[in-house]
Amino acid sequence: MNYEYLDIDISDGIATVTMNRPHVLNGLHPESHAEMERVWGELGENDDVRVAILTGAGRAFCAGGDLKDTEERLKTNPLGGSGISAASGRRSIYGLLDFEKPLIAAVNGHAIGLGATLGLLCDIVVVSEKAKIGDPHVAIGVVPGDGGLAIWVLLAGPNRAKEYMMLGTLATAQEAYDLGLINHVVAPEEVMPVARGIAERLAAGPQLALQGTKVSINNWIKAQFSSLFEVSLAAELRSMAHPDFVEGVSAVLEKRPPNFE
Repeated sequence: MNYEYLDIDISDGIATVTMNRPHVLNGLHPESHAEMERVWGELGENDDVRVAILTGAGRAFCAGGDLKDTEERLKTNPLGGSGISAASGRRSIYGLLDFEKPLIAAVNGHAIGLGATLGLLCDIVVVSEKAKIGDPHVAIGVVPGDGGLAIWVLLAGPNRAKEYMMLGTLATAQEAYDLGLINHVVAPEEVMPVARGIAERLAAGPQLALQGTKVSINNWIKAQFSSLFEVSLAAELRSMAHPDFVEGVSAVLEKRPPNFE
């Protein structure tokens, strides 16, 4: 498996997928996003893999989109968005939901924006007690249409999702647990051991029954998810063509309040 931005380790039936761009807190640009789109299909077809773990290198799980890369693209084309197409967005989200093997998120640090979405789409989510989870797309003038709105509404309910999305509030790990977003809150040094222990139990279990259980539940999730996802994705693309997006990205990188139109 040839990846530049993901580290893949397979042992004892468990594939550990590590997002490996720690210098940008594992933020995704079009090239790393493309790897995230295809990794689940390849692992799904790999008979040596029974269970997968998704985690991040360094001190973060994933900061979402790579805003520095986005800023450079916007200088060339102010209407160019993030460089990630709607089709790519769909493939990354449905690739996770269609991955039939058990998938555990080992959230070792902050999970923001798309990073939060990737973690919450996993089957079992283990989070460091020092991590925060949130989706502040609106803070950069963009609709959280990359799956964030859909999964937060599904897990936390409409009103709580609207408050967190519209204000861009970051939840502590305990708050995320209380909202029903995640499964386990553990000490930072216990994130991978706990995730690995769960993975080992699942790898030793009856694979047909486990996969059938996951596929059945995910079929329901996709039925609830799809309409909101498609509407919010279209709204996100529209918001990326507005000057507020350029201003929002610049304001975050310059560490100043935005001046939205």
